[in-house]
Amino acid sequence: MRNRYVRDVLCIMAVFCAAAVIGCGTKTVKDSDVVMEAAGQAVVKAEYQMILSGHVSEVERKYDTDTVNQESFWTDGQDGARPLDELMQLAEEDLREKKTVAQLAKSSGIEQKTDYLSIAAQLEEKHGGQQDAESPGNVSYGLTALGVREYYDYIYTQVKYELIEHLKKEQVITDEELKELYEENKEAYTSEVSVKALVGEALAETGEEHLLQAAGDMEEGKGLQYLAGKYPNVSFYEIEMSSLNMQEGKSGAYMQRWLTASQMQQGEVCRPFAIGQNIMVMRCLKRTEQSLQPFEEIKGELKSDVQSSLAYEALESHINGTEIALAVSEGQLEEIALEMLKD
Repeated sequence: MRNRYVRDVLCIMAVFCAAAVIGCGTKTVKDSDVVMEAAGQAVVKAEYQMILSGHVSEVERKYDTDTVNQESFWTDGQDGARPLDELMQLAEEDLREKKTVAQLAKSSGIEQKTDYLSIAAQLEEKHGGQQDAESPGNVSYGLTALGVREYYDYIYTQVKYELIEHLKKEQVITDEELKELYEENKEAYTSEVSVKALVGEALAETGEEHLLQAAGDMEEGKGLQYLAGKYPNVSFYEIEMSSLNMQEGKSGAYMQRWLTASQMQQGEVCRPFAIGQNIMVMRCLKRTEQSLQPFEEIKGELKSDVQSSLAYEALESHINGTEIALAVSEGQLEEIALEMLKD
């Protein structure tokens, strides 16, 4: 009888202990505590919640406003699944990729700390030095008032870029293989229109008059050397553009130059037009259509493209093989997610 009484008391105590653990939920997990590992890289609670928050709108967009505004939206079943489960799955996929990148970068000798706590500390240090940088007489460059999420994403973007460049070097491809790819995809290297042009460019504020005079000499067929000597306030250059290489620059500031040149015929001089704060005029020196770029001209670009593709395939293979190991219970992880959604 006594043994039965003791057993019952122990059972009741066990139930209360279990309830206490469940009831505590995330209270026992601090922001700096590890909640999971991916590719051997730790993920702390604050990091997990940050990643979760980045996917909230992605999940909410799949439902109408009335459904999203329901108090139990995240935990109620919607179309056979809970939105919370989808949110947590998206976060895990995101972290699987990031931590695989971090692990491969480390093994490749890329010296950049990618754990959340180090990134947060680096950002705090940057902000700490910002006041000195903003003092009179000092000029600050680069990232300044960024939040942890923005700086975290910035670090991982840079690390992934460096990793891909490293993986590209490991992708061996011969000239014969490149030539075969070129022959199989000639249409991809054929320009609908190619134009060689003589360009005159000057500041609109100070050089417009000289440029207009130069346009007349260009119509008469005057060459680059003659024009450069006669109009020192105007920059003259020859450029080759095509529908495959528009030479518009990374900012796209010179797109109008290509759009104008592509409509010109050989010997034609266009009317002056604005490029930002500059003004420009062009003479079409040569125009060809359906022009195949020679293999030797595009071999380097083709090789880089193929190596990039293979590097991304290699990275994707590593990501797919990465498993996530929880450092907390599934119930605690769910409570951590719900805590973020309540804030």
